[in-house]
Amino acid sequence: MGDNGIGPRSFDELKHKALTYGHEKGKARLGVAAAWDANALEAAYDAWQIGLVKPVLIGVPDLIQGAAKDAGVDVSGWETVEAADDIESTRIAVELVREGKVDFLMKGKVQTADLMKAALDKETGIRAGKLMSHIALVWTPSFGRILAMSDGGIVLAPDLEKKAAIIRNAVDAMHKLGWENPKVAVVGALEQVNPAMPHSIDAAALAKMNDRGQITGCVVDGPFGFDNAVSELAAERKGIVSPVAGKADLVTFADIDVGNVFYKALYFMTEGVQNAGVLIGARVPIVMPSRADGPDTKRNSIIAGAVIAHASRA
Repeated sequence: MGDNGIGPRSFDELKHKALTYGHEKGKARLGVAAAWDANALEAAYDAWQIGLVKPVLIGVPDLIQGAAKDAGVDVSGWETVEAADDIESTRIAVELVREGKVDFLMKGKVQTADLMKAALDKETGIRAGKLMSHIALVWTPSFGRILAMSDGGIVLAPDLEKKAAIIRNAVDAMHKLGWENPKVAVVGALEQVNPAMPHSIDAAALAKMNDRGQITGCVVDGPFGFDNAVSELAAERKGIVSPVAGKADLVTFADIDVGNVFYKALYFMTEGVQNAGVLIGARVPIVMPSRADGPDTKRNSIIAGAVIAHASRA
């Protein structure tokens, strides 16, 4: 749990938490699968330089050295585990997790589907629960605190059971990041239950599941519009009375289209935005940067992954 239970308000606070963990417990070991990716190596190098992680590179040594040269970083002192190709590197990366030799993973030059296939393998994978999902953390200057959102990256069209699992995964990660009892808003196009809009019915059901102890460790309510989930003024104007209204720590979406578009719209159209994204629901967090992500996003994602990994190990 966090020191104050309300969660980190900025990525600087989250970085401080990661560095404190590293000082007390040793640097988190970051396994980079198919590590011949210049962008991934640059992000890992930045995190290593500030004392966050101890990288373990998995892949073809010559290709890794070539990518490091392209990135302008020296990785000669890092541990390298040889693999013949990208597919074998994902298998070895997952195996290193199972053997306790790395604390979390990062995707390099490999397709997300191939890394997911290795992670989800029924016999040799690292799935921890019923579902793996994605959590994004976003901070903007005008909002002034970190808002979590899920799922905009993995689960395509979740039914009610999967929506409950998405909340459980995200809440577990948020506990490890520092939120004690996060407020969860199930958001959609409007804040009323409408039989013609199935997601609004699911939102009400999720709130009742929380009331009845089927979803724990948080306060869930919905449906909300996004405005009255994060703005107390908007909630007041619409007459919405709820402990979550205007104060959401986590927003969840109807499907991946809504979550993904919203996340990218914030990133590309909001000046000063900072964000991170981590795959959760496995034995360890998995950082899966997009090619469109800038270096700050990749570094923030490693920071978030390191905190979750440290807290899981604790």
